[in-house]
Amino acid sequence: MPMTAVPDTSRPALRAALDAARVVFSTPAEAPAAALWNAAQLLLQQVVERPELTGQALVSEVRRTGKITITDAHALVALATWADHATGAAGNEAERLIVREAWMALDHAAANAVAAGGSVGVAPTFAPPSGAPPAGTPVGASRPQQTWAPPLPANPPLSATSDVPRDMPAEGPATTSSSHRTRLYLGLAAVVLLLVALAGGAWWYAGRANRTLDRGIEAYQRGSREAARVAFAEAAQLDPDDARPLVYLGRISREDGDLARARRFLTTAVRVAPGSAIATRELASLMLADGQPEIARRFYVRAIEIDPTDRSAQGFLGCALVRLQRFEEAKRWFQRAGPGDWQRCMPVTPMLPPPVR
Repeated sequence: MPMTAVPDTSRPALRAALDAARVVFSTPAEAPAAALWNAAQLLLQQVVERPELTGQALVSEVRRTGKITITDAHALVALATWADHATGAAGNEAERLIVREAWMALDHAAANAVAAGGSVGVAPTFAPPSGAPPAGTPVGASRPQQTWAPPLPANPPLSATSDVPRDMPAEGPATTSSSHRTRLYLGLAAVVLLLVALAGGAWWYAGRANRTLDRGIEAYQRGSREAARVAFAEAAQLDPDDARPLVYLGRISREDGDLARARRFLTTAVRVAPGSAIATRELASLMLADGQPEIARRFYVRAIEIDPTDRSAQGFLGCALVRLQRFEEAKRWFQRAGPGDWQRCMPVTPMLPPPVR
């Protein structure tokens, strides 16, 4: 059974990152998926000493250096993928299995990092710390309440920088006080690192959503509709409060003729961002394509109220009014909007009201 490495004192950041990860992974039923991945990512960055790497690039680097097996890499990628779309903690056995296997992979990475980079003249110690269960033990299982500290030499020298004062024996009250200080420092380091990881993870997570959205827009503009659809769907999962990927998904569905799916995307977008003129205008365009010009007219009017400079909403409002045979109003909105795609809605003959019979 693989054992948890006790990091040597030459890698305090690795030791603190391992402690922080252990705290988060010990409560899989409470820790959100994003917090689990952030803690794992912080530990992996310390394993390879590459804090600039994130995501799958980080896992690939850990694998390249031989710190984990291919099975471990798959377990960590599974954790990252789950964290991409999950909003809460592990809620079923499949998710709990992802957490357990990821912890085993992290355990292997930390142990191998110590084996590869131990202090000169001090052999790395491969024994389970007294404060954590051996690797392979289900996360959240009961464990001893002690905490661990780096092993001391058999006869620690007494000096001006020693933790043991010269006028006290090497064992006894001074040793106990040092142990308390060690536990306190480790606990504070774990808390600080966890807070930093959560803040950095939130920033990275938001940035990833924007990058994914930009990738989808680029694919849509160059005509790669399937690539755009995949990117927009991923962006919507990464940031459920952003209406923009939903608007694009609704537009693509409308252009494909799948009006029912377009309606689901766009009504969700308007509910997420009721103050978005673009989302409201897109829903109006869907209503117009679905043969409901009166409902379309209302949404176009609302979009113009939100953004009076929206020429597309103005022009296509004219289209809705033509369908409703309100020609004089339509003419005014066409003139206000100026040239654009909405001009195709203008009748060939002069827009005059129907004769009175």
